[in-house]
Amino acid sequence: KGLIGLTTVMVLFAAAWYLTREDHAPAAHQAELGGHALPVKTLVVTPQDVPMMAQYLAQTEASESVTLRARVNGFLIERGFEDGDEVEKDQVLFRIDPEPFEVALRRAEAGLSAAQAQLVRAEQQVRRFGDLAELQQAAANELEQAQESQRIAAASVETQKALIEQAKLDLGYATVRSPISGVIGARLQDTGSYVGPAAEVHLATVRNVDPLYVRYSVSEQDLLRWQRMTAEGLVNEVAVEDLGVEIVLPDGRVHPHPGHIDYVDVEVDPSTGTAVVRATVPNPDHTLRPGQFVHARISGLSRLNAIVVPQAAVLHSPNGTVVYVVDEAGTAQIRPVELGEWAGSDWVVESGLRAGDRVIVDHLMQVRPGAPVETSIEAQSVESSPPVESSEN
Repeated sequence: KGLIGLTTVMVLFAAAWYLTREDHAPAAHQAELGGHALPVKTLVVTPQDVPMMAQYLAQTEASESVTLRARVNGFLIERGFEDGDEVEKDQVLFRIDPEPFEVALRRAEAGLSAAQAQLVRAEQQVRRFGDLAELQQAAANELEQAQESQRIAAASVETQKALIEQAKLDLGYATVRSPISGVIGARLQDTGSYVGPAAEVHLATVRNVDPLYVRYSVSEQDLLRWQRMTAEGLVNEVAVEDLGVEIVLPDGRVHPHPGHIDYVDVEVDPSTGTAVVRATVPNPDHTLRPGQFVHARISGLSRLNAIVVPQAAVLHSPNGTVVYVVDEAGTAQIRPVELGEWAGSDWVVESGLRAGDRVIVDHLMQVRPGAPVETSIEAQSVESSPPVESSEN
C-alpha cells in the first residue's frame, strides 16, 4: 500500500513538471515541436580585406657587443667608468702603465738617430770611393763595399722607423678606449691586475642597446605559405622592411617604440626547420635588455578578398568543420568548410563558402538540417583581438 502511494505521488509530480516545462519552453523548442520556423540570426558573406597579424616568441640582443681585451702586456693603473655606466665612443675606459712603452719609444727614436748617422757616413764613403775610382786610385771592390754599406745603413733607418711606429702603437694601446657607444657591463679586471692580449683575459663588455635587435624564428611552412599566398594574390605585396614589428613585454605591456625587420636569413636551419628573422627596435629608455624573451607581433599584411565567419558559427564534427547556411527555400543546410587562420575573433574560410551565402550564427544547437528558419541579418565585422601564437613557438 505504501509503495502504491509513493508511485502515485511520483506520477503526479512528473506530470506537473512536464506541463510546467511546456508552458515555459523557449521559442526555439516550441518551433521545433510545432514545426514552425526557428528564428535565427544570419550573416551575409561579403569578401573583404582582412588585416593579418602573426606573433612569435623572440629574444632580444644588443645591436653591437664588444668584449674589451688588452692589446699590450702591463699593469692596469686606472679605470674610467663605473659598472653599468653609459659610455661614449672613444671614451677612455682603462689605462695600462705606459712607462715601458715610453721607454721603448725613446729607444727606437735613439736607434733611428744612430741609423741615420750611419747612413750619412755610408753615403759619404760611396761618394769618396766613387771619386777615387774615377781617378783610378781605388779598387772596384772598395766602391762595391761602400755601396753595400750604404744599402745596409738605409735598411737600418727603415727598421728603426718601423720600431718607432710599433712603439707608438703600443703606447697608444696602453690607453683602452670604447670602440662604440653603449652600456658597459661589470669590470672583469681591477686596477693593479696584470693584463695582456691573451684570449682569456677580458676587461669588460660594451653593448649598444639603442637600437636593440629582436630575433625570432619562422618555420619553413610559414615561409612557403606566405610565398604561395603572395604569388596567388591572396595577400598584399609588401617589402619585408615595411612590415611593422611591435614588441610585447613579458608582463603584457607593448613596447612604445615599434621597429622594423632588417634581416631574414637566407638559410633554413635543417635541425629546426626554421629561418631566423631579425628586427631592429628603438630602445631610448633602455626598457628592453639584451637576453629578454618577448613576443614579436608582425603587422602590415592583409588577406585580400577574404571570406570570414564568426568562430561561433563554426561547428566541429567527426567529418570536419561545418557551418549552417540558409538556402533559397529558407531552410537550414549543412555546408562543409575549410578553415584558414584566425582574423580577430573570426575564422578565415579557405573554401566552402562564396559571396552572398547566408550563414547562421546563433541557435546552432537547435538548428536541424532541412528545417525552416526565420532569419534576421547581422552585420559582418572583423573584430580586433590579440593574434594567435605561431605554431612553432
